[in-house]
Parts: sequence; C-alpha cells; structure tokens
Amino acid sequence: MSRRNHLHDERRWRAVGMLQAGARQSAVARGLNVHRSVIHRLWNHCQRDQNASRRRGSGRRRITTTANDRYLLQCARRRRTLTARQLESQLSSTAGRPISQTVSHRLHAGGLFARRPVVCVPLPPAHVRARLHWAREHSSWTPEQWGHALFIDESRFNIHNDSRMPMIWRESGTRYRAPNIVERDHYKGGGLLVSAGIATNGRNDLYVSVTAVGYPDEILHPLVRPFFAAMDTDAIFMDDNARPHRARLVQSYLESESIPQMAWPTRSPDLNPIERMWDMLGRRIAVSQYAARHPPRAPTSLTTGMGISATTSDQRHYCQHASSLSSMHFN
Repeated sequence: MSRRNHLHDERRWRAVGMLQAGARQSAVARGLNVHRSVIHRLWNHCQRDQNASRRRGSGRRRITTTANDRYLLQCARRRRTLTARQLESQLSSTAGRPISQTVSHRLHAGGLFARRPVVCVPLPPAHVRARLHWAREHSSWTPEQWGHALFIDESRFNIHNDSRMPMIWRESGTRYRAPNIVERDHYKGGGLLVSAGIATNGRNDLYVSVTAVGYPDEILHPLVRPFFAAMDTDAIFMDDNARPHRARLVQSYLESESIPQMAWPTRSPDLNPIERMWDMLGRRIAVSQYAARHPPRAPTSLTTGMGISATTSDQRHYCQHASSLSSMHFN
C-alpha cells in the first residue's frame, strides 16, 4: 500500500467521480493505491466545500509562476545537458529574482529527472538505412527460424576492474590514507580476449585469444562446423564485421564448407544477442574479487576462476528476447 498522503487534482477528481457513481471508499482507495483515510478526508472536503481541488497549505508561497515553470521545462528539454545550477541562473535572469533549490523541484514536478544518457556509436545515414533494412527483413522471423542461427563474437575482459562506480566510506580529511586508496593501472592492466558462440538450444566452448590466422582452424573447424553438420539445411552463421571474421582465408573456408552467413549491418553490435551475455559477464567480473586476490598466471586459470564458462551455459532466454525485439531497435 502506498504511503503518500495526498493526491494530485486529476486523481482527486477521479476519486470523487467514482464515489459519486456509488463506489465504496475502500474500493476507490485500492484503485488509486492510497490509504482509505485519504479518500475519507477527500470526500468530507468535497461535501463541505463543493470542491475537490487541494487547498493551499500554510507553507511558503511558490516563488515561481506557472509561466516560469513552463519556461524552465522548455529550457531543460531543449538543452538536456544543462545542470540545475545553470538552469537556475538562466531562470533567475529571466524572472528577475534569485531562485535557489526551486529548479530541481519544478523539474521533478514536470517529470524530468537527472539520469545518465544512453551511449551509442555515431552512425552515418548509410549505416542507419542498413540497420533499418536488416530489422525489417528479420522482424517477421519466428522463434524456429532464430533457432537455426549461431551467433559468434569476441570480447575483451580486463583483469582489474576499471570502473569508478564503487564508493567507499571514509572520514573527512582522510582521502589519501592507505585504506582509502584503490590501485588502478592507467592502461587497465592485463586482459583476456575470448570468443564464444550461442544459439537458442545451447552454446559452444569458450575459446581464448582470437586472430585471423587461427580463426578457421581453432574456431570454425572444431566449433562451428560440427554445429552445422548437426543442423538441417536452414542453419545460418552470424559473425560481425570484425577484421578476423572478414579476412580472405576465413571467407574462403566458409565457402569451401558451404556455411551460409547472415548479412550484418555495419557498426551494429547492439543487434547481436551475444552482446547481452558479454555485458552480464562483464558485470560479474567487475564485482568479483578473484582477480585482486589471485592474479592469473595463465588464461585458463583466469577463465576458471572468474566462471566465464559457467556464465555462457544458458542463453536461450537472451536469444529469444533479442529475436522478439528485433524490430524495436530503431524506435
């Protein structure tokens, strides 16, 4: 049950309408997710004053007018990177009076909140058209059709977590004390390049370190070729446009083995369902303390210690979710 003790005017009039239509106060409270006492006080106020609007409280008067609030929201929507202090200065110069913490309150009331923006790669018009064409072409694919696709990709994982998100508790003036300092290599320390393939019915083994020379013999022949041998003629192979995948010797091998490839739009890693698996795995490694306590002496020990193979064990949900949203990546 919600703990809010008042309703906005729109919801207040809605509640009054439900009560006038014969609904019980308890039913109206459940429908609006508020306590029954809120509806009880609202009904008494409406019968006494013949008005359901909220009465003005005894607190401080609003320093901004309705026009000021609209102007503030327009400025924030036109230039979304402005800080609250910058908006405050802009509104103060327009209104002719100082405005302090009012900016954040008005933005929140208008439905605007400070959030980190979504980051994407810059795409020229030709790439945008290619992505849209690919999405329209595959938006009607059924789960059975996606079940015949094998997605392969590579990703690099840092041994040391380079994220600045974790925070610490410390006393004022103790910033440079040893317990409050975290070691971080400027170049992110050592890393591990791994390759994996997933399908709706399983995955193949994880492979460490990928080059164009070793890609056919170390990945395509032992991992991809048996997959297509076990599938029917509708199987299709998906790898992105990375350099090892588009090397001439790799293309020659795929042609010699009659392995069909899915056409893939340039600079579109977000369309590959395996990217979601890499993101999930990266988050697990970021919070893992294994690398800090046991610096790996070989790639195998790093793979085992961080549980990379276990993370790629079941990707049915991620592949099916990505295929169901294949036409929504361009909204």
